[in-house]
Amino acid sequence: MTESRVPARVRRVASEDQARELAAALQRPGRDQPVVVISTPAGRDVPYVDPKRVLDDVAGLAEVVVIPTGDVSWAFSSGMPPDTQVYGGASRVYGTDLEWVHHPRRSPLHFAYSADEDERVRDRLVSDVMRFAVREGIVGAPRSAPDTATTEGKVLGVLGTRALISTEDGGQATVAEELVFADVALARVLAPGMRVTGVLDPARRLLDIRGMLPDGDALRRVVNATYRVGHVVLCRVEVVEQDAVRIALAPGVVVRVRRAEITGNDLDLLSDLFTPGEVVAARRVPAPLDGLALRLDDVDETEDEPVPAIALLDDGPPWLELPPPLPIEPADTSRPSLAEPRRLPLVELVETVRPSLVEPVETSDPSLVELVETPPTPADLFGPRQTEPVLERRSSDAGPVPTPPGVQRAPTPGDVAARHAGGHDALPSPASAETPAEPPGKAARDLSLSLDAARAQVSALGKELLDDKVKRRQVELEVDRLLGRVGELTERLERSERRAEQQATALRKARQEAARLRRRLGDTGVEVPEDRHFVDDEEQLRFEVLSEWARAIPAADKAGRPLAEYTLGSRFLASVTDVEGVSRDRVVWTLVMVLTGLAPGMNGLQVHRLRTGAGGDDPARHRDDGAVCWRVSLQVNTPSARRLHYWKLPGGSYELSRVVLHDDVEP
Repeated sequence: MTESRVPARVRRVASEDQARELAAALQRPGRDQPVVVISTPAGRDVPYVDPKRVLDDVAGLAEVVVIPTGDVSWAFSSGMPPDTQVYGGASRVYGTDLEWVHHPRRSPLHFAYSADEDERVRDRLVSDVMRFAVREGIVGAPRSAPDTATTEGKVLGVLGTRALISTEDGGQATVAEELVFADVALARVLAPGMRVTGVLDPARRLLDIRGMLPDGDALRRVVNATYRVGHVVLCRVEVVEQDAVRIALAPGVVVRVRRAEITGNDLDLLSDLFTPGEVVAARRVPAPLDGLALRLDDVDETEDEPVPAIALLDDGPPWLELPPPLPIEPADTSRPSLAEPRRLPLVELVETVRPSLVEPVETSDPSLVELVETPPTPADLFGPRQTEPVLERRSSDAGPVPTPPGVQRAPTPGDVAARHAGGHDALPSPASAETPAEPPGKAARDLSLSLDAARAQVSALGKELLDDKVKRRQVELEVDRLLGRVGELTERLERSERRAEQQATALRKARQEAARLRRRLGDTGVEVPEDRHFVDDEEQLRFEVLSEWARAIPAADKAGRPLAEYTLGSRFLASVTDVEGVSRDRVVWTLVMVLTGLAPGMNGLQVHRLRTGAGGDDPARHRDDGAVCWRVSLQVNTPSARRLHYWKLPGGSYELSRVVLHDDVEP
């Protein structure tokens, strides 16, 4: 495509035929560029969105068309597929791939309800144009052209979806968000002072830096190198399924987290707990073959600070940040309801159409308003005439209408003309019961009567036109009311969605806290029932450890992470029962991490040797058989946090010693 083929001026649709032609052109395969269609609000000649500024922002990329709301927009709508029309002040961009024909959401509709929304809607239209242009290859250098000359520059600042770049030749260029990561805000990719390299479009001064962006494999390597097992990391919710949530550690690096790693309550709906696009904290856990696995159910039990999110480019900002907590917005009940239409008095309606035709008259009853119509003249309705046509009376026309008996007829121009012509009784006189003689100047009087009839017809047509204008004005006011209603409902929907996101986050944290408290019910003396499969306590524990190992360790990794041999110390089973405030599930999971050798690499477990004293230089506890006592955290940042003591024997096997409180340092 060449830029000369893109119109350099705003096109305005002026007729219904042009509107139908536009509808057909938009649906024609092979169209060269996107088209921005902006409609005017009802009752206005110009749209709230400035089409000239839109054209300036998308110069050479898309055509900009303005269509008036009314008969023209109805003609346009009749030729468009369902849900793809534009009217009443709305705007949208039609791409060249025609996906929007069958999927209207691919071409989102943007509403402007006042001139104050010009900038907001304009930015969205420009973003849509850029998105279509990038997808269709209209802008941006292909990645498959490594020999293309590149331009280096420095980021001066990021404003919304654009970054200002100072190029090495002393000029300036911009980087468009649509030419970077489509689903990541530009401010989370670029930062002032960064060096960037890309292909410069000299006409648009647009710098395409896609060549320096890492692909999915590179980002996965960065994630593996930055986030270690046990780290609490920031992720973004991508998809919420019925039994799992897909969350991204980086663009294109997505991990599926099962329900079991999210909540222990089978009644929880994951759609109530998560919202796509939400930033959440998760803990990295072991996965086979250097894979990635996450848990969300134990993050809120500790106060571990999430490690900073990775940067997508060197020296760039973290691509994710936890949003600050937002207060729950109260329902707005102060706004007037728009459910009832605004009824205007007929006087106001008519005066908005043509004030000179209708005049309000005061009456004794204030609830009534009378209308006095001043019959319009032909000039009022149709404009002045260049020449006066000559009215010829056909031979088949009926004669003049006789004046009723006893009624004085007013003189007409024909009477005056007849008198000057020499008629004896040119002026009218009271009619008698006898048939009057035909007066002289009959042709002139017939002409006068024809003119009177024409004026009466014009007056009747004027009234009909006035009625049509009043009805049309009523329709326009109703359209304005409905558009206002749509605006209010859209605003309410956006507020409701924000509140739903906040409440989903709060609900998830509350349920995780409830699960944590249920695991601490031992502090209140309440026993949590457990499923027993063996009468013997040791056999039951070994069954639970084996089951947790089978569930927690992926199938492909089981051969490399077997359960080590272990024995139970004489006091271990009693300590599991006696030491309250920690769940049995947590103890069993920690045992699996210890027996598979994964525990030392998990920060939350805080594995270290048990020393003979409180000092850091005190020697570790040893037994005569060479075993070393180790200590692992079952809880963190909890009063009297629980710990697990175990002996690691020289042959690699383990002896489980006791579950103890934080201050108990005996093996």
